[in-house]
Amino acid sequence: MNSLNTLYFPGTAIQSLRQYPIFLLFQNMHLLSPVESDPVEDGKESPDSFIKSGFCQVHTPCPLGEDRNRFLRLVADIKTGKDDYAAQLSSLTLAGMTTAPAREQESERSIVRSLSGTEELPAETRRQQVAEKIWQARLVLAIAELLDQEEEEIALNMAVLEDEEKVLFKELQGEDEIEDEENPFAELAARRESMHGNAASIKNRFKAWRTFFLAGEIEECEMFLAGDKESGDILLEMYQQKTGHQAPLIAGLQLPGFIGWNSSEASTIVRKFISKNGTSLAAIEELFKDLSGQAATPGQRLELTDPQLALADAWEKLLVADFPVEQFGRISVSFHLLPGLPCATLVGKTSHSQSPVTNGLLAVIG
Repeated sequence: MNSLNTLYFPGTAIQSLRQYPIFLLFQNMHLLSPVESDPVEDGKESPDSFIKSGFCQVHTPCPLGEDRNRFLRLVADIKTGKDDYAAQLSSLTLAGMTTAPAREQESERSIVRSLSGTEELPAETRRQQVAEKIWQARLVLAIAELLDQEEEEIALNMAVLEDEEKVLFKELQGEDEIEDEENPFAELAARRESMHGNAASIKNRFKAWRTFFLAGEIEECEMFLAGDKESGDILLEMYQQKTGHQAPLIAGLQLPGFIGWNSSEASTIVRKFISKNGTSLAAIEELFKDLSGQAATPGQRLELTDPQLALADAWEKLLVADFPVEQFGRISVSFHLLPGLPCATLVGKTSHSQSPVTNGLLAVIG
C-alpha cells in the first residue's frame, strides 16, 4: 500500500465520481474539513468507504466546538438563499456577531490608541482578528463545496440526458444494438470542465484553504495534490516567485476517468487493485520518496533514473489490464518536484519536525 502522505487541496471533500480514481495512486490522502464530525457520532462507522478503509484522513484545524451547530445553520441559510451570497457573507463574521457594547468598547480603545500614537493592538484584539479570518476562510471553503456539489449534479444530469437522447435517436434510426462500452463519463467530464469556476474564485478558494491550513497542525505530507490545474498553477507560481526557478515536471501519469458508481463500489475496486499490484505501487512510492528526500537546491537539475523515466509506461500497463481506456477513459496527473522547498514550507507553514522531506512534490489533476 502506498503510504506516501498526500494532502489534497483546495477542495475539502472527496465526494465526486470523478475523484474516486485518485485513490488508485494515492492511498494515504489527507483532507482539511471546515467542520469537525458530529461528536455524537464519534466512534461510529463512517459513511465514507474511503475513510473507513483508511485511504483518507480528515483533519479540522481549530475545531468549532460549541459553535459547530451555529456554523452549520449559517451554511444552511446560505444554501437556501443562493441569490444573496455576497450580502450574507459580509455579515457572517465574528465581528458582526459580537455584541454592540463590545464593539463600542473596541471603538473607544481605537480612539485612545489613535490619540496616544500607539498602534500595537491588544492581544485580545489580535486573537479576535485571527479568529475572524479563520471563520471567514471556513465559510468560503464550505460554500465552495456546496457549489461543487451543485455543479456536479447539473453536469451529471445533463450527461445522462445526452446519453438518453443518443439512445432514443439510434432507436428512431432503427439501430437495435447500442454500444455500452463507451466511457459513461466522457460527457460529464466535458460538462464539468466547462462549468469550472473562474480564476478569481479559484484564487479566493486557495487563499481560504491556505489560511485554514496554517491555522492547524497536521503531520508532514510529502506531496500536495491539486484537484485542478488552476490550483496547481498557483502553487507553481508561488514556487517560481520565491526561488526564481520553475519547478521541473518529473512525471505525467494517467488515471481512469471513473472506477465506480459510488464510494463503496469504488473503494472495493481500489482494494482489489492494490492487492493485485502491491509490488508495483510500492516501487512507485519509493521513487517519489527518494525524490522528496534528495539533497537539492532551487534551480538544480536532477538527473532522473531509468525507473523514473519509465514510470509512465509501467503505470499505463497496470491500468490497461483493469481499466481499458475505451471503457473507462483517462484523466491526467502531472508531477512536479520543488527542489529545496517542501510544499508546506512554500505556503507558509513553519516545520518543527525532523522530517526527511527536503523537496516538495506537487501532483496536479488535469
